Amino acid sequence: MASLLSWEAPGSAAAERNESTYSYGSHARQTLTAYWHGSATPQAGIVVVHGGYWYDDTGWATWSRYFADAGYAVFSIDYRLDFDAAWPAQRDDAISAIDWVKARATSFDLDPDRLVMVGSSAGGQIATSVATYGSGADRIKGVVGLSPVASPYRAWNDGNDGAATPQELKVRDNATILARCFPDPADTDTSLHPSCWDTWKDMVVKNRASGANDAPMYLIHSEGDFIPVQHSLDLEEAEEVAHDMPADGVTVETVAGSSAHGGALLDAPGMPDKVLAWVAAHV
Repeated sequence: MASLLSWEAPGSAAAERNESTYSYGSHARQTLTAYWHGSATPQAGIVVVHGGYWYDDTGWATWSRYFADAGYAVFSIDYRLDFDAAWPAQRDDAISAIDWVKARATSFDLDPDRLVMVGSSAGGQIATSVATYGSGADRIKGVVGLSPVASPYRAWNDGNDGAATPQELKVRDNATILARCFPDPADTDTSLHPSCWDTWKDMVVKNRASGANDAPMYLIHSEGDFIPVQHSLDLEEAEEVAHDMPADGVTVETVAGSSAHGGALLDAPGMPDKVLAWVAAHV
């Protein structure tokens, strides 16, 4: 189990952090940056999936270094954005990155059977989709979702509210680009493109919930989050009520008195320690 005490003070030889960027696929955005300290015994790992409305690359170097210095091998992955490729390319990329990391585990002093994901906003949607796709519990040990857009369809409807904020409109519009179509239940034709409605259903994480086959999740929103906590509550209900996942399989938390979103949630007092404690308990 990783520990906050498993690394030495800066300046010691053991504290030297390695940082390198690799390609896990042929596309220019199929890259990952690894952050790790040498370890005499295989260490647990964290795969970070950035947000950015599926449209922007956003940096996670600071928090990736923080997690590495807490005793984890950390892999911050990029993936094809919505204008590069339609869904499910993003989920496919995340799975490919995980497979790449596991195949090279010894290069990072990593225990490939002790991986969790941390996903922010759109990256939270991707991470929770990995947790629920196929036998997600065999692939990873858990997911921390920071404002996960667990239902792009809910986000699309929220964006069509007359009082929608610019952020809600941006999520709506990029979810449409991600799917390559508007969510129309009648659009199931596959002669020219994949079924539009099936694509939207697949983007909504709760629709793939299967209980024991899925990795546990810790899902965090702020009280004033423009991705409301209902995204995660719906996923929790699907897992624990409809599919009998244990009651602690999905933990949903709301940060009161805050409107922080995504990675900014880690700035809340005590939140990094809570996240690390949850990760440690699952690896």
